Amino acid sequence: MDWNDWYKAILALVIWREARGEGSAGMRAVAHVIRNRVAGAPGHSSTASAWDAVIERKWQFSSLTAPGDSQLVQWPAYPDRSFEDAMTIATRIFAGADPDPTGGATHYCNLSLCHPAWADTLAVTARIGGHTFFK
Repeated sequence: MDWNDWYKAILALVIWREARGEGSAGMRAVAHVIRNRVAGAPGHSSTASAWDAVIERKWQFSSLTAPGDSQLVQWPAYPDRSFEDAMTIATRIFAGADPDPTGGATHYCNLSLCHPAWADTLAVTARIGGHTFFK
């Protein structure tokens, strides 16, 4: 296992936690938001450290970093088909082999659950499942 394998696994965990109820389409979309943030980061590279900076940034993906988020204690258990899908999606994202269904989105949220202030300042690029995507 190398660092890219580790970050693929962390990416899979985040997209599983954030969007497993949205099916493959929703998990792909969340994965692309993360990839789009990595691509837009200053000094962009596809190195593990670039993925680390995006995935683990506090408050960005609450299921991994927000104290009190109920997803922080959720872990996939074998055999979890949705986590297997998340791992496949993460592998395709890292390989650059998955077209972006979000139109370049860098943010998303479920507007039926919350309406963050930033949602009024960005353009909607897609609606996939229960999530709205923005850039």
